[in-house]
Amino acid sequence: MSNVSEVRHILVIADQKSRRIVPLAQSNYSIGRDPNSSILLYDRQVSRHHATLLRINDVQNEQPCYRIVDGNLQGKRSTNGITINGKYCLSHELQPGDLVRFGSKSQANYYVIANSEELDLLKQGNNLGNKTSESNHLDTFLNDHTIMPLEELFIEDEEENQETMRFGKVCQTNKPSHQIDLSSLIDSNPYPIIEINFPEKITYINPTAKVKFPDLNEVKLDHPILQGLVLNSSGKDETYLVREVKVDEDYYEQHIYYAKDNNSLMTYLFDITKYKQREEKLRASKDRYRLFLEQGTEGILLVDRQSKNIIEANQAYCKLLGYSSAEIIGLSLYELIALEREVIKQELVLVTAEKPYIIKESLHRHRNGSLISVAGKISETLYQGQEVFCLVIRDILERKQAEEKLKYQSLHDPLTNLPNRLLLNKQLAIALAHAQRHQHLLAVIFLDIDSFTHINNTLGHTIGDRVLQSFGKRLESCVRTGDTVSRWGSDEFTLLLPQISNTEDTIKLAQRIFDNLQRPFIIEEHQLKIKCSIGIAVYPQDGENSEILLKNADAAMNRTKEQGRNHYQFYSPNLTDESSLLLRIESLLHQAIEKKQFYLHYQPQISLATGKIVGMEALLRWQHPSLGVIPPQKFIPLAEKTDLMLHINKWVLKTACAQNRSWQKDGLPSIPIAVNLCSREFQQPNLAEIVARVLDETALDPQWLELEVTELTLRQHLNLARKTLKDLQNLGVRIALDDFGRGFSSLGYLKQFSFRTLKIDQEFIRDFRGTSEEMGLISAVLAIGRGFNIRVVAEGVETPEQLQLLREIDCQEVQGYLFSYPLSAKEATEFLGKMAREP
Repeated sequence: MSNVSEVRHILVIADQKSRRIVPLAQSNYSIGRDPNSSILLYDRQVSRHHATLLRINDVQNEQPCYRIVDGNLQGKRSTNGITINGKYCLSHELQPGDLVRFGSKSQANYYVIANSEELDLLKQGNNLGNKTSESNHLDTFLNDHTIMPLEELFIEDEEENQETMRFGKVCQTNKPSHQIDLSSLIDSNPYPIIEINFPEKITYINPTAKVKFPDLNEVKLDHPILQGLVLNSSGKDETYLVREVKVDEDYYEQHIYYAKDNNSLMTYLFDITKYKQREEKLRASKDRYRLFLEQGTEGILLVDRQSKNIIEANQAYCKLLGYSSAEIIGLSLYELIALEREVIKQELVLVTAEKPYIIKESLHRHRNGSLISVAGKISETLYQGQEVFCLVIRDILERKQAEEKLKYQSLHDPLTNLPNRLLLNKQLAIALAHAQRHQHLLAVIFLDIDSFTHINNTLGHTIGDRVLQSFGKRLESCVRTGDTVSRWGSDEFTLLLPQISNTEDTIKLAQRIFDNLQRPFIIEEHQLKIKCSIGIAVYPQDGENSEILLKNADAAMNRTKEQGRNHYQFYSPNLTDESSLLLRIESLLHQAIEKKQFYLHYQPQISLATGKIVGMEALLRWQHPSLGVIPPQKFIPLAEKTDLMLHINKWVLKTACAQNRSWQKDGLPSIPIAVNLCSREFQQPNLAEIVARVLDETALDPQWLELEVTELTLRQHLNLARKTLKDLQNLGVRIALDDFGRGFSSLGYLKQFSFRTLKIDQEFIRDFRGTSEEMGLISAVLAIGRGFNIRVVAEGVETPEQLQLLREIDCQEVQGYLFSYPLSAKEATEFLGKMAREP
């Protein structure tokens, strides 16, 4: 490992989960049990927001260090407090070797490492100035774990930042939704372009900038082109600045734009080295000055300081404005610059020999009367013994066109060319101000293309993109002049109706859209029937600002999708609470998938005749790091309202099949493993293909997989069920009818579909007391099973009394706590082995 050239601050965490090294580089860290904490502690005794680390400057040593504060920055303290080296405190400036305790089972040691030798000492367990012997827990940790070189710890953070250094690319880093996808334009831009998001973080560097400034990622905000940008721009409204910077021997004219809307700063640079070099030559020699005047490619004017008349003009300037040299000499500067005389005088007053005046943009009059945009600078110098102003200018038409194009791209979706959400937000703010002033109604409408994911998955993203383009054009043909159609993201679109007479106007528009979509979309050889779900929010009853109106229209659209799609829904207040809860659950489910918090338990099905296991049911479980085990009945109903359930269920299917195949390889008895199908999963047209792919990947024979579908799911999707179940049965997979008897049980289901298993709903068994009505009902279900040659499994058997009653009516197979609780994979393996060995 090479020597570490700068001090590294390290926190070594030890809690109930693990011991780990956290390199400290940021200005502050939150510490606690909250999943969103910068440093997460796995200990129930620790508060959600237990402590805060703040980077401060040590004036004595001129080095940064860290202070730890009890609680969060809003003043809320932790429950148990913190102790530093055994002493309770509210705030403490950390010293190398300090031991911080957050509870009886969580602690941290603070180290400052300046070179590789100190890191080696740390690996060997030396204290490096520890104030307490308790820090020796590092000995075991560092000896038992491979620790990466310290440079790599910090490089890892930088590489992670690089993953997010793209405009509008969401890389699973929770990047804000308002960022714009400009890569199609700026990646190929010949000028260096850099974006900084506050607080002080580089978020994009285009290829030109990377070539021009290869050390930019390493030097970051200390680089000459970034120094002072954040300080000069932070917190201001829309700000546009121009300055001149020098990098090594090169000079650049730097244009800086701070956008308050997305709290970012964009800067682009133009190489003016050759202009600077020529300017230096101009000052050095009169002869070279004259040569430069005649030969230069940028326009140059020499103006008498007193009279403001033109003394000299080079050919480039004459050509730019359409004059000959004879015609332009003697004209007044006020005749050439299209500004008020007083404005020009004020600018010239600012010019000195030491301080040129930068012209960000100005208009010069062409000989034919037209105006030409130019940029450049005015400096003061001597020419043939007299004081003159020297104007060096260039035509900025191409730059202005590039800026206009960049601005257009930042406000429009590159695929559909429709306004994007940033432009929609601007227009909505204007429309709301007008509606408030003139007391009229306004509407925001959210639209989502139904089953668009299926189009992408089956026909490809190229066809999907063309569908989005055609759909946008259809929407534009339905709205009035003055209404706005925007692409909100993915397959979602937003309509802004800045003025409506009543809510009937929105209903009429929704109906026009549905009528227009009756015509199929012709994309290459495909004829696609597109449907959409619509949500409507109206100002002022559904919200008085942009954020609330958009949120409520989105909530109404989501309710439309839940209620069957292909219709519209007005917002109602009760949708907000449910949407907020669903959003929270969806966020937690995303984290659960990424952090592998899901796992399976397996519950055996027992034959009463033989006492052997005749099947296993796979049951989903969720272990949250701070909430503990979340019961499936609490999260599955909410998860089924999101598309995440498809990813979760696919994982369940693959994991269960792989486990069953593993049991078979271990020589355990071959039994079917049952996996539940949710309603959203059952609606997938390609469900059979997904199942077949999983069986192929896990090498499990289809006969050992049993898919369970409920009566409710069948009833809601009866037409789809006929094809889906037939395709699954053609694979050789078993199909079970779950929760039989809970709903409107129909013998027609048993006749239409070839079920292999019938599962009596556990609510029947749970309340089973042996009355004549109960005995007769369950006996009838068992008789139906025998008549249709279907195995019948009684779920929820928990007591010996229930088991005895089931034996009396000749129930053959049971499942429930009386025989076994749901088991982990290891426990289920042992249970299977034990049952197999028993005679």
